[in-house]
Amino acid sequence: MNAAENSPLHACLICYPFFPTRESGRGVDRYSVELAENLERAGTHVSLPAITGGSSEGAVAAAVKLTRVFAELPRMKADVYHALSTPAGAAAAACLKRPLVVSIHDLLPFQVHGYNSRLKMGYARFCTTVSVKRADALIVPFQVTKDELVAEHGAEASKVHVVHFGLDHATYFPRPAIERRAREVLYLGEVSRAKGVDVLLRAFAEVGRRFPDAKLLICGKPNADGPALESLARALALENVEFRGFVPEAELPEYYARATVMTFPSRYGFGLTSLEAMACGAPVVVAGTLDAPEFIGDAGLMARAGDAADLARCLLSVLEDERLRTSLSEKGIRRAALFSWRIMAERTREVYEGVRALR
Repeated sequence: MNAAENSPLHACLICYPFFPTRESGRGVDRYSVELAENLERAGTHVSLPAITGGSSEGAVAAAVKLTRVFAELPRMKADVYHALSTPAGAAAAACLKRPLVVSIHDLLPFQVHGYNSRLKMGYARFCTTVSVKRADALIVPFQVTKDELVAEHGAEASKVHVVHFGLDHATYFPRPAIERRAREVLYLGEVSRAKGVDVLLRAFAEVGRRFPDAKLLICGKPNADGPALESLARALALENVEFRGFVPEAELPEYYARATVMTFPSRYGFGLTSLEAMACGAPVVVAGTLDAPEFIGDAGLMARAGDAADLARCLLSVLEDERLRTSLSEKGIRRAALFSWRIMAERTREVYEGVRALR
């Protein structure tokens, strides 16, 4: 470590429109709080401006919060400004904050259509474009995201740094004393079509024909799709499906420990709950789209995104084959061990050191 890396560093983390907490169930909220806490533990002083209570309900509320960002951000002084989203990156660029680091978690506004309003997606695309042009460094969680930024969006490869998401290994680890249930399928994430819950319900109808005693637990906060998805479950005559709602983090390890298989058939790719389940030894089935193949490796099964028949095939493979379950469990534990919030913060600090001289 050189002298610069030993010297004090003040980082301003701009979380808008997210909120640093473990209690919301949102992956970027979790990323925000883990980054802040692990940077502080490593000796980086962190400021968190413009914290306005988490994600907004509607465009008007989001706009009100954005005015607060513009009111507060010009007064902030730091060695490095790190926007944890592209809307925050565009705001920081407009306030002429440098050196500026922007986290781009995915490129979904350019890849997936039909699950959010045109206004929201158009604004997200605009903010991504501004962030790519104005940031001194970009942080992405996967190589596939970097490759697309460079190839399709004009980012300079030298400015794009791959820093994987992390995992709290003190919370998520195998619990052999807890017995796994025989045929319990677990979904944990936002209850929405974008995350593939409609596909999962249709797939589970096929699972139920093979195993009438199989059970599906759907856990997480519903978005506007919630009522329609519950109606779909009734239309499919699914008797062994429970919509559990939001599950506090303290209860998640037991859910993962009891599940026969955890599935995350998201059309949006990566989900932090998949990593948590793997760390707890649960076999995992995901939709093999976007960045999912990169994070899952050979440690889980991948179904075609949006294909209920293929998802059912993968789930049935796990439910029927004890040897496969054991193999996926062992591979998942090893794979999850590669992800750490501490390492994520260390790599992020290295990015800060690379741009701090631009101040």
